[in-house]
Amino acid sequence: MFGKRLIAGLGLAMIVGTHAHAGDARHLSVASGLPVNHVALKIFREQFQAEIEKRAAARDLGQIVWDETHAGTLSHFGGVLEAVEDDLAMFAVVSVNHETTRLPLQDMTFHAPFTTESCSVVGNAYHAIHQTLDGMTEPFAAARQTYLAAIPSDGYNFISTRKIRNAADLRGIRIGVVDRIDGWLDGVEGIPVRLLPDLLAPRIEADALAGALLPDTEMQRLALKQLADHYTRTGFGAQVPFVITVNTRALEALPAAIREIVLETAEDFVPAAGNAYCAAGAQALETLKKQGIATAKLLKSRRVQWAESLAPLAQAWAQANDQAGRPGSAAVAAYMEHLEAAKVKVIRDWSLPAPKGALRKMSPPPNEVSQAPTK
Repeated sequence: MFGKRLIAGLGLAMIVGTHAHAGDARHLSVASGLPVNHVALKIFREQFQAEIEKRAAARDLGQIVWDETHAGTLSHFGGVLEAVEDDLAMFAVVSVNHETTRLPLQDMTFHAPFTTESCSVVGNAYHAIHQTLDGMTEPFAAARQTYLAAIPSDGYNFISTRKIRNAADLRGIRIGVVDRIDGWLDGVEGIPVRLLPDLLAPRIEADALAGALLPDTEMQRLALKQLADHYTRTGFGAQVPFVITVNTRALEALPAAIREIVLETAEDFVPAAGNAYCAAGAQALETLKKQGIATAKLLKSRRVQWAESLAPLAQAWAQANDQAGRPGSAAVAAYMEHLEAAKVKVIRDWSLPAPKGALRKMSPPPNEVSQAPTK
């Protein structure tokens, strides 16, 4: 026990950083399981890290230096929360879809597709719920961390080797996904196959997948245009795949002026991150078009039909959390209220049961629906 406390104490000293003499740089550390060229990390560096550096310099608080550990060097997709909990890093960029066991509330937006493509609206709503709804941030507290902000991504769309113009075009075909969005596909008889990002291209090339469903930014980063020539804008909308946390003890150990800057920056970060991510998505699509990809769009009638054919995804998610004593139904209701306040006209209110006349959900056998990420 003493040895573990000693290691934790040393780790805390390391992640808080030293500032023994005037003029010394203060080191802050951040970890994620994301590849170093991921758009989320670019936005985090430009809108969070750089902003803290700038504000500290403006207040004559000395130089801030960031120690970054990404791409699984310290922790893989599903281990970042634990790394910060164990004092191995101060800040984390957490992939919520890969931490659902410990963060059961944080993948909320993925259970409410077909909302809005506005990254800022989705991010602001998600962040506001975490700030105001009792119980939303308890999973972070249990991991000895403080929730700071969300990173909303650009919308999820198809890149494929064949045309996808409606739900019927997906029937019986295998589509690669990285996040837990199986319900978006198996509800229309598609077959989602969950993989790590780097495995999508080789599986498409081997004809084991007909395409992938992921943000435009990821399509470009993974160079999927080399293997798939068709793009379909779906209207599934922007999501929140990442959150920023900080080790609570390390935050409290910072000088008050630095701690204030961290919290101020976090508050301003979400809308800035949303704007930057959607801009990156638009640029990625323009690049795909220049590369010659054929583009299509689901018509509104097709989106309505698709949305109505899905099971009550958000309600099932909410009920499971309610039964565990977490604010699932309250979170979904608050999310829909925030979207309505932002003048978003959703085609399905996910706080309500499946609409009348909805197609009965027909799913392939469980062993054909999804595969766990393959290393």
